Amino acid sequence: MCDYADVFIRRKPQMKSHRKKSYIFLIILMFLSLVQASAYAVEVRAADRQPPAVTVSAAGTKAGFILYWNKRADVSGYEIQYSADKSFKNAKKLLITQKGASSRTIKNLKANKTYYVRMRTYVTSGSSRIYSRYSKAVSVATASSGAYLYKEGFYCEKIPAAVKKRMMGKSYRTNSHIKLSDLRYVRVLYYDYNGKIKSGELVVNRKIAKKTVKVFYELYQIKYPIQKMVLVDNYGGSDEKSMSANNTSAFNYRTISGSRSLSNHAYGMAIDLNPMVNPYVKNGRVSPANGKLYKERNVSKCRGKYKKNMIHKNDKVYKIFKKYGFTWGGDWSSPKDYQHFEARS
Repeated sequence: MCDYADVFIRRKPQMKSHRKKSYIFLIILMFLSLVQASAYAVEVRAADRQPPAVTVSAAGTKAGFILYWNKRADVSGYEIQYSADKSFKNAKKLLITQKGASSRTIKNLKANKTYYVRMRTYVTSGSSRIYSRYSKAVSVATASSGAYLYKEGFYCEKIPAAVKKRMMGKSYRTNSHIKLSDLRYVRVLYYDYNGKIKSGELVVNRKIAKKTVKVFYELYQIKYPIQKMVLVDNYGGSDEKSMSANNTSAFNYRTISGSRSLSNHAYGMAIDLNPMVNPYVKNGRVSPANGKLYKERNVSKCRGKYKKNMIHKNDKVYKIFKKYGFTWGGDWSSPKDYQHFEARS
């Protein structure tokens, strides 16, 4: 800044008085300082006004997807960006000017294809927009053209190639009892323990795939909280690790605990719902071990943080599963398997 002032003064040779030069020098310095301070203040105000980012989740549909986010009252709108390229090359943008919006359906995309999505918020300042940083990108796969679509975000289809790759050697091993062609990949929406809408996945037998989609649609309608819903393959096919994470799952080619007989999960005919909160109990042993607080099924006596999510006979969850022909492990005399719902066909 001083170099600029020196140059400016040298361009005024008519000023011979050193005192006058000093005054001019000081005035210029003060002026430039004020300009710099003003610019800094504008910059700070802009930074202070940078709107908050959002978190997003996405669910695939036929030839499209639904994007969900936590709506903000303190923004002017949102910008969605999506692409088939992970680096967002040739990404398409969609501006949403309704600040109260919390979801948007994107249509006319390719079936059975993975897309990457992210979002940012903005506030208006005069004729300009000030944007937040982008949310963490999420990937979403559109359903195959032959998928059974019950409602937007709720469908089942033949096991996609990418899912087969995840399953092999983990939840599925070549065997004489069930083929991959006997199974279906299910995608549904659910409310997590923070009240946010998430997209969940299950693998079940083709015989119960459609009714499974309908069951979880009804659970979604009553906003029954589910902590997590990913394939057991995310846990290396370990049922114990999946249960400890309170992960809702279905197919896993395994035997019944403490037995050589195949479980109904090995046929894709059983679903375990919120297993930590609804544990397996036999002779005082609780599985998963971190579900021991929920061995006490009386809500007024249970000390578990999520006791309101426990399943009880004749409650809404129980009735929904029963409506579609499922039986509940909590009705067994011994063991008590409160997480377990199974179907015969």
